[in-house]
Amino acid sequence: MIESDKNMLKAIDMLKQSKVIKFKTEAYLVMNLNTVYVHKVKNPDLEKYRNYYHFTAEHIRLFCTQYKINANFIYGFETNMYRK
Repeated sequence: MIESDKNMLKAIDMLKQSKVIKFKTEAYLVMNLNTVYVHKVKNPDLEKYRNYYHFTAEHIRLFCTQYKINANFIYGFETNMYRK
């Protein structure tokens, strides 16, 4: 799994833990994704999903815009999750 996918999943978990979102599916809906797609991103080890499913730049843009997340955090350039 690439770094941006790991950080997107981590950011969604952090939003859920901090009670910004009640369910992870709220974040998925913002990005126009369903749980099946996210499952395929989470499990790249399965032979049939290998290297096909990732969060795209558009998914990341929609997510960062909605929740005011620092896109550089998603790409691994910064450690601060929220924009200043």
